[in-house]
Amino acid sequence: MIKSDNSIKKIYLVYIISLLPLLLFGFYKNGINLYIKKYVGIYGLLKPLIIILLGFIIGVLVNIIYEKIIKKSDGKFKDIILSSFHPLYGLLIGSIISINTNLLLFSVITFIVLFISKFLTLKINYIALAGLIIIFIMNMLNEFTFLNIYEQNNNFNMTTIDYMLGKGSGGLITTNILLLIISFIILYNLKTYKRIIPIVSTIVFIILTICYSLYINNIGGILDMLFTNGILFSFVYIGSETVSSSYTKNGIIIYSILLGLITFLLYLINPALSSLGAILIVSILNNLLDLKFE
Repeated sequence: MIKSDNSIKKIYLVYIISLLPLLLFGFYKNGINLYIKKYVGIYGLLKPLIIILLGFIIGVLVNIIYEKIIKKSDGKFKDIILSSFHPLYGLLIGSIISINTNLLLFSVITFIVLFISKFLTLKINYIALAGLIIIFIMNMLNEFTFLNIYEQNNNFNMTTIDYMLGKGSGGLITTNILLLIISFIILYNLKTYKRIIPIVSTIVFIILTICYSLYINNIGGILDMLFTNGILFSFVYIGSETVSSSYTKNGIIIYSILLGLITFLLYLINPALSSLGAILIVSILNNLLDLKFE
């Protein structure tokens, strides 16, 4: 439970600090590097920043419309902007989508999902829901891929170091595992951060991935399963979202185990949708888990 405006601002600050290295890397990988290699123009160079800023602005707009127009609040404008975590949700939605996502599609879906969430008492993970809808529509249009244009035109044989340094495929800022570890360390000491969720879910997913790869005799596929499609980023930032995840001690543990397990099972069906699909499912079950395993 958020007790004060100061606590909200502190949480925002910690999350922005933790995301900043990933944001800068995503800008380099999906913007600067493509521009240097002459795959994109100025718009392509700036598109990663546009998506991230647009997501945040949409969250701000949702807060303003809801507080000023719907609730007729007379609060200070600066307090209304950060009256909820919706701007952060918008930023995170932008973080997990593909660089190839149409800006209009991203804007419309993000706004609709975040705005509707203001009126619903159902505490599901709206970040995952928005991401899933965007990816689903892109798939329907046969336009979805996590690969940027440079990656689509080149084949790479990647090592563990390559994956750690972010050369794998994934969402806009989700691929650099080394920076993600640093981000997790920053979040770890935040009191409201449910650190057990990414730890347990990652362990479960890694164990299942290794066992499955050994079973089908595909050791080389372990790295690709673990370090692509933004799965670990989703565990750290999306699955641990405070409102839509379990809150009792035992509930959190079961929630985390299920998150890792369902992500693995969905990966076998559709890797791109696996972690977000799992997060949405366990977020729907979070109240039940808390009651059952209190």
